[in-house]
Amino acid sequence: MKKLICLLTVFVSLFFMQVPVKASDINWDISKSKTATQLDENYGSQVTLSLPAKSEKLVSDVVFVLDKSTSTQIENQTLDMLENLQTQISQTNAKVKVGIVIFNKEANVFGWFDLENDLDDIKKAIFKEITFGTNFHAGLLAGKELLDQDQEVAAKRKYMVFVSDGITYMYNQKATVTAWSFENDGIVASWPGPDNWNLKYGQEDLPDWDNYLTDVKEKLAIQGDQYDYLYGEAPTNIMPLEESKEGLNSVDKALYYTVSTYQAMKDEGYHCYSMLANGYSNYPWATSFMNYLSKGQEIFF
Repeated sequence: MKKLICLLTVFVSLFFMQVPVKASDINWDISKSKTATQLDENYGSQVTLSLPAKSEKLVSDVVFVLDKSTSTQIENQTLDMLENLQTQISQTNAKVKVGIVIFNKEANVFGWFDLENDLDDIKKAIFKEITFGTNFHAGLLAGKELLDQDQEVAAKRKYMVFVSDGITYMYNQKATVTAWSFENDGIVASWPGPDNWNLKYGQEDLPDWDNYLTDVKEKLAIQGDQYDYLYGEAPTNIMPLEESKEGLNSVDKALYYTVSTYQAMKDEGYHCYSMLANGYSNYPWATSFMNYLSKGQEIFF
């Protein structure tokens, strides 16, 4: 009798929990599921109603790190890429935030834009007149900082697109160069520039980049920053000419720091792509370097 009373109590409780409406009268706009456990020794059961969370808008970050010394053609190609991406997201529930970094001797950061609504502002940033100098390292540092700061987007949904002709000879956030000595037509000088490569290695001597970067890393551990100085200022410590054959110059250090920062972004889980701008330069080593960095990747969002 006691068990029967308990069973009736459960039945009456469930009966009065029902809402007296037809199922057809309920307009569910979200899916649902209901589960119940077996009756326990006290004839009790736990009923669980599961409702999915509201659909979350998929957000991605795309940062463009653009060399201002590249051609207008590359800028237009970048915009074409963004316009195609904008068309894709307009057909979905996705959101794309675009960060723009334009670098010359330093990084010029234009922050974040909503691709769906701010394409005109993105165009203005890309075509902004900025001249003089080329500092890959500063541009990539700024691009990495933008992506690092956005904690609301997972690393796997972060992209960085680096566009340049490959010519660089500055490094650090504040344009830094190396007081590396060379002899040219009997004159000893130490000015920095892309020709430092040719003066040290020759015009056509293209390295195995993995071996080259390993060598630079080992030499950098010894040389450090003892010959560094801010670009535009006078050097206080110039590398002796007899050390210059083995010593690192501005191009060596700029390329090494570029690869180090690029790899650090990949280690964070970011999708990193590099694009060769212009397709040809007077410096074969620069084209070779960009091809090495890209490793044959095609940009894919």
